[in-house]
Parts: sequence; C-alpha cells; structure tokens
Amino acid sequence: METSFTFKVLFFYGFILMILISSVVAFIQRCRISAKRGEMFFFLEFKETYDEKGRLDLVPIDSNNEGTEGYERIYEAYGFCFGMFVLFIFFTMISLSWEGAVGYQLPTFIPFSLMFATGLWITPIFALLILELNENDVLRIFILTIMGSFLCVSSGILLSGSIYMEILGLLLPLFFLPLLIYHLQSLIFWGIAVGTPWNVRPNVRKVMAWYGMVWFPLLLTYQGSLITGLGLNEYKGTWANAIEVAMLLFITTVEIVFRMLEVLGSGA
Repeated sequence: METSFTFKVLFFYGFILMILISSVVAFIQRCRISAKRGEMFFFLEFKETYDEKGRLDLVPIDSNNEGTEGYERIYEAYGFCFGMFVLFIFFTMISLSWEGAVGYQLPTFIPFSLMFATGLWITPIFALLILELNENDVLRIFILTIMGSFLCVSSGILLSGSIYMEILGLLLPLFFLPLLIYHLQSLIFWGIAVGTPWNVRPNVRKVMAWYGMVWFPLLLTYQGSLITGLGLNEYKGTWANAIEVAMLLFITTVEIVFRMLEVLGSGA
C-alpha cells in the first residue's frame, strides 16, 4: 500500500519537532550537570540560582553584563549557531532541488540528514534563551508551543479545501503588512548594520511579538491546508518533496518559538 503524502510530511515534521524538544531538554540538563560540577559547557559557565518557588534556575555567568567574557561568549554562541542553522537550511534546499538542476535525485537520507542537522543547530539558541528566562516554566511553555504548532498543521489538513482556508489565504497577505512595516521601518531608521526590530522600544517589540504569535500560527495552519493538494500531484508526492514541505513548516515553527520567547521577555 502506497504511503500518502500527508503521512510523509507529518512524519518528517513530527520527527524534527521531537528532535527539537528532546535536544533542548538534553541541552538544559547537560547545563545543570556542568553547573553542579563547576565545569564549562558550550564554552559557557553557569551559576546555580533558585527562583521564588525554590526551584533550581540556572543563569549563564555574566551573560547580561556587557563587556564581560560571558556576555561576549553567549552572543558569539547565538551568532554561530544561527549562522549554521541558516547554512544547513540552504544545504537542505540545495539537496532537494538537486534533481531539477542535475537530472537525478539524491538519496532521501541526504536531505533527511541535513534536516536533522538543521534542527540540532537551532537547539542551543532556544535552550540558552530558555535558561536566561526560567527553564522551569518556559520549558513547559516551549513544549506546549511546539505541540500547538503540530496541531495547527493538523487542523489545516482537516480543513483543506474548505471556505475557511480560502478566506484565510486571502487575508494572510493583508495581515502581514504590519509585520512588514515593522521590520522595514527598523531597517530604515536604524540602518543596515543595526537593522533589526530588537532596536525599537520594548513595548513595541512586545506588541509585535504578540501579533506574530497570531499571524505565524495562522500561516502554519494555511500551509497545512496545502499539503493535501500537493499530494494529488504524482510528481510532488515523493519522500524528498515531503522533506521540503516539512522544512518549510519547521521554519514557520521556529518563527513562532522566537515570538513566544520575546513575549515572555527575551530580547533575543
């Protein structure tokens, strides 16, 4: 019996989400072990502190004090990991477009392995941001956000072809305008070198983070609604194309997680 394209996409998407969750949990646990032993992990030192409920709450040493070694190291870690994350997305997309460019398709395990590596490279960023907040509460919210993203995709699949998805497809570009203006005005007023939305006022960032927490899940739901249609095309229903769709869903999920962390107070 032939496996449906929807199952293929959900298999790869669910797999990379489980890798993300397990890797973040493992990273945080390894940080706790390093703090207890007084060792460095990921070129960082961690201090054992306790929150108001008496729970262990790790803090990267000097990560908030500009000019200190810990501050520089943690932002170097952010930059390196995010750069590798983008690079592996690029490698994954190249491997998936190999057939069209060269004439033959790479074995499925190659783009699958690259997708796996992509998920691992974003792990340290999420784990460190969660540690900077409070891993006891934020880790739970992080896991619920990932599960909610999977439900968004599943809802889109169930509503595929309905009038609701057609209306959503028409409204999404319109609702994207505030986010587009937000990013463009930051680029215009702050310049290319500092052209990021993190340089606007904290309350504006918070409002736009909440807005992104609405827009990106709606986008994820709409993307999910397109999966069934793609599966009807015999040339698009391959395992390799399922990885491509799963990667696009994963990138949107990463956007949702970043917005969630900013809503909770991270300035990353």
